[in-house]
Amino acid sequence: MNGQTSTRYDPHAIEARRQAAWKARDAYATPPIVPGTVTVTEKDIAPGTGAGTTPGSDRPRRYIKPSAPFTSGNVHIGHVRSYSIGDAYARYMRARGEDVLFAFGFDAFGLPAELGAIERKVAPAEWVAQCARHMRGQLERLGFSLGWDRVFMSSDPQMYRWSQWLFLTLLGEGLVYRGTGAVDWCDTCQTTLATIQVEKDGTCWRCHEPVRLVQRPEWYLRISPYLQEIDRKADELAASGKWDEVALAAQRFVLGRVDGYELELADADGRRLTAFTPYADGAAQAQFVLMSPRHPDVERYLDTEDARARLEDLRAGGLERDERGSEAIAAIETGHAVMAPGGDGELPIVVSPVVDGRYGPTAVLGAPAIDQTDASIAKRMGMEVREGVGVGAGVGVDVGAGDGLGIEGAPVHADGAHGPGGNASKTTPTGVVPRAAVRYRAGDFSVSRQRAWGTPIPIVHCQTCGTVPVPEDELPVLLPVDLRPTGTGNPLAEREDFVNTTCPSCQGPAKRETDTLDCHFDALWLWVPVCVPPDERDRPLGEIMALEDLRAWLPCERVVAGSDSGNFVFDQRITTMALRDIGPLAFLSEGEPFAGCLFHEMVISDGRKMSKHLGNVVDPDELVAKYGADTVRLATLYAARPQKTLNWSDSAVLRCHRFLGQVWELAVSHIAAVEALEAGANEAGANDAAPAENDAASAADALAPAEPTDGERTKDKTEHLRLKLEQWCEIAVQKTTEDLDGLEMHTAVRNVMRLVDRIKDYEKRVRAREETLSPENRAAMGEAIAVLAQVLSPFAPHIAEEMWERLGNDGDTQMPWPGVSSAVPA
Repeated sequence: MNGQTSTRYDPHAIEARRQAAWKARDAYATPPIVPGTVTVTEKDIAPGTGAGTTPGSDRPRRYIKPSAPFTSGNVHIGHVRSYSIGDAYARYMRARGEDVLFAFGFDAFGLPAELGAIERKVAPAEWVAQCARHMRGQLERLGFSLGWDRVFMSSDPQMYRWSQWLFLTLLGEGLVYRGTGAVDWCDTCQTTLATIQVEKDGTCWRCHEPVRLVQRPEWYLRISPYLQEIDRKADELAASGKWDEVALAAQRFVLGRVDGYELELADADGRRLTAFTPYADGAAQAQFVLMSPRHPDVERYLDTEDARARLEDLRAGGLERDERGSEAIAAIETGHAVMAPGGDGELPIVVSPVVDGRYGPTAVLGAPAIDQTDASIAKRMGMEVREGVGVGAGVGVDVGAGDGLGIEGAPVHADGAHGPGGNASKTTPTGVVPRAAVRYRAGDFSVSRQRAWGTPIPIVHCQTCGTVPVPEDELPVLLPVDLRPTGTGNPLAEREDFVNTTCPSCQGPAKRETDTLDCHFDALWLWVPVCVPPDERDRPLGEIMALEDLRAWLPCERVVAGSDSGNFVFDQRITTMALRDIGPLAFLSEGEPFAGCLFHEMVISDGRKMSKHLGNVVDPDELVAKYGADTVRLATLYAARPQKTLNWSDSAVLRCHRFLGQVWELAVSHIAAVEALEAGANEAGANDAAPAENDAASAADALAPAEPTDGERTKDKTEHLRLKLEQWCEIAVQKTTEDLDGLEMHTAVRNVMRLVDRIKDYEKRVRAREETLSPENRAAMGEAIAVLAQVLSPFAPHIAEEMWERLGNDGDTQMPWPGVSSAVPA
């Protein structure tokens, strides 16, 4: 053993050696792209195929995207779970001989970082830099094979100009626009919130205080043009096999598709209003029309001082978002009505925010006889619910065979197409035509915030020219380097050196936009820059988007992130579709940035979400210090499927630590036996009178299986055990490969554990037949332990690589996956 191989498992010594070796050879630097090897046509590929290969190379390229961590605090155990899954997949891909890009950008802007800096009385730039350094140290100690050469901070001017470029690009296409509307506002944080930042109970995601709706000018991202395309592609993603059930469910939830029917109704003045219902009998059961306060025509019906005052009072008090009862549901009677579909009576128009969370900013038929929420609103208005009676004869939608309208009839598709059958709609006696329709909860949302720590919006306001975009060649618009928010107001608005500027159009005096972009807008592009070599990042964004590197790495092979990332991925997909149509990402003809996606569930403790407030936070640093990185990583993979919530307990850590100790003991005992034989062979060779050049051959002969005679072959009672061991190894490789392909890390780890048990069983059964392992059985043990090291390497890379090297393999090359012909230089 040359004094190196201890029989005691010492993870800290092993991990220090391996990490030093990785650093010395820059093992996980992103492989460069050779200019001239990628063409647009070769990268026009469908979702589910991954990045593919490039001409002149037989090495496939795979971009594996981990989540972009908020840079405010420490790495927590949820991060460890997420990066352990992604890292295992990245290491597996490398072992198969593929080039891998595995890197992220620190999501350094936003409210959490700003509040953290305020709490510590430091500048946000200083705080996020400190957090990034600490988090990187934590991730390096855990041994994640991240390409640190590609990692960046979203708060660096070189990088946030990406957000400004994207803003201007989308603005030019009408996909970013300025509007005044009702937005979610947190009084405690003094800022607007995106829809995803409002909890289900109507509280702020950050401070958990009540959120209310206010009216103010905002910048909006228009996503509605792409909702139908997102909808149509749901089945394609599922068929690809690379989107797990949690990720698919998250995309469907964010989209919020509701199938139903819509009718054109008119008021006494002939003005038309389109009303939607999800119910086949909704028209017959309608007693009122419920309108979202975000409906584009809402002001038309709130035309009295009393109605508008009531809306403002409702907004000032905050709009409830649940259905806890009639008293909790906000509703405003407008005093207006539309004719009932059957022409018999009128349907009063009521404004309520409950529409948004169910159908988006639309108008719907209120059917209290068949909808509990509508019944609550009817009760609120003192309206009698007419059980089972429609408002006009013959206005119900016939969903019998051939109509293709009803939920119980032929299917209704997002593009308005219908299933096989007759007419697409029926005309009521008054000429109202119900038609198949779809509504989506997802909709345009505000992307501007009244906070200082964010990307400056590249807009100036000129009294002569109005709202003027900053020219692209003047990007980035810089944040003041000494910016120190206080938690109140908007510090940028108080900085004359920032606010006062010159109009790009008329060269007259102008004022900069003092709102900043929400960090959710930064997330729209955070998956792209890692594809770009750092020395190319200073180029104009238009040139960067044309680089071959993007065509080589995109689409991303897999996203691995938490189950709360559905909104981010949803909007990243929409942004890709937009940039495909605009031109910069036209080579992604399907408009999909990610070929596959895995969302893992959260880590909880004692059945509750981990939080400092509850005192149930698990510190990864303490676990690594006590048990080692391999144990901690392995425990997060072993304890539960990625799609299952991981209820953290020490038992998984202890189980995995014992397992790795057994693996080490199994390996070193075999290595020690081989080294003892080598030493004996060398000593015998030294005493032999044979020429020195025969020494090596003599030692090799001593270790190699002897060629048995026919008589000896009949006496070998262990041959069937060797064949069984070989079969067990083949099964382990096959099943682990299949599990890794599907990112089923939980069962993959258990396959490896089962292989260890079988190797130990083999050794036990052989030793029961022979006191000292024969050369054949010794060779079989060595081969099995080598396979064990290979299949263990994605999950516990330090110990696996140490075993591999001490089995006599080259430690300066990438350990190959079993079945791969040779190791690939790292």
